[in-house]
Parts: sequence; C-alpha cells; structure tokens
Amino acid sequence: MTLAEAVSKRVKNLLDLNEMSEYALRKKTCLSEKTLTFMFKNKTKDVKLSTIRLIAEAFGMTLSEFFNDEIFNFNNIDY
Repeated sequence: MTLAEAVSKRVKNLLDLNEMSEYALRKKTCLSEKTLTFMFKNKTKDVKLSTIRLIAEAFGMTLSEFFNDEIFNFNNIDY
C-alpha cells in the first residue's frame, strides 16, 4: 500500500475509534470536503504533512502518535 493509502486507513480507524464523522473531522480541521474525499477514496498520491498535522490535532494527537501505528511499518508501505 502507498503512504497515502496508509494515512487514509489510519484516519478511518481513528474516526471509528473516536466515533467521529467525516463531517465533524472536516469542521475540526477546516479542511475542504474535496481534500478529505480525495484522501478517503485514495485519489491522491500524496497527503501533505500539514494536512496530517491538522487531522492529528483534531484527534488530540501529536504527529508521533499519529504515525505510531503498525500500518506505517516499512514492510507495509510501497515506495
């Protein structure tokens, strides 16, 4: 899986764990619907670090905490 796909999966998992809707995430981050839709539908090749930072903050996490998931293990990511 690509890094963008891993980010998308991580965000979807966090939404489920926090019982948060995509709409609520969009409101907390001030990201556009298009940005999140493209990310969730894997229509983007790269996700900006600034976007990930906003998402992590919406969940009350640091970037380190966001990336501290087995989905980001080198063996799971295609480069």
